[in-house]
Amino acid sequence: SFSEGISKTHLSLESMRSSGFTRESLSELFDGAKIVCTINLCLLFSLGS
Repeated sequence: SFSEGISKTHLSLESMRSSGFTRESLSELFDGAKIVCTINLCLLFSLGS
């Protein structure tokens, strides 16, 4: 369910924080995820048109 996904995400964030993840590496991670999402969206639109 949706709330299960949120709690799993929260757990993985907690474990990353406890394993020494810094805010900088987290922001790099999110920047990478944003780039991947943007690429996927561009591919979807170019294939869909």
